Amino acid sequence: MNQKDKRVRRTRKALAEALIDLTIEKGYEPVTIKEITNRAGVGYRTFFRHYADKDALLQEVLHTTLAELRRMMGTPQMGDGVGYQPLPVEDGRIIFEHIAANSDLYRVLLSSGSAALEPFVTFAYREVLNSLEDVSDLVVPSPILAHHTVTAIFSLVQWWLENDMPYAPEDMAVYLAQLINIPAPLPIEEYE
Repeated sequence: MNQKDKRVRRTRKALAEALIDLTIEKGYEPVTIKEITNRAGVGYRTFFRHYADKDALLQEVLHTTLAELRRMMGTPQMGDGVGYQPLPVEDGRIIFEHIAANSDLYRVLLSSGSAALEPFVTFAYREVLNSLEDVSDLVVPSPILAHHTVTAIFSLVQWWLENDMPYAPEDMAVYLAQLINIPAPLPIEEYE
């Protein structure tokens, strides 16, 4: 890796950290590019050599985080035959540990609006929907089940962060699994 690549990575990292710190302090919308560059120790014009605006910076930070989370997550697993497991406990532990290690970033993500959150929601929805592909005996249609699962995950993550992570990541993984894992379905006739 040459010196220019290292300098570019250092600059981008400093800008990302400045954006996250400032957003934690004052919220996303009020943060200006000037404040970001001052905090990062980078020239104002340098910012625009890397990003069109602060939204582009945030998108890169989120894209990098999502890529890291994807690498950490294994192939979706099926449950033990007792019911469908949309999120095995081990995957939940990985998610909550990642969130704990990057809690400031996730706070920014959850506070910066739906546009920033969309790639994470889309990723989670696709993962859950893909894991439902081979499940034939669902009572609830898979798109509804995937939506419910993803909504539950993001809601619980938001609660956990807003309450300063009062439970360990491995505990949160178990609680999440208990909340969203679905017992073996009854035939539709049983509901009538």
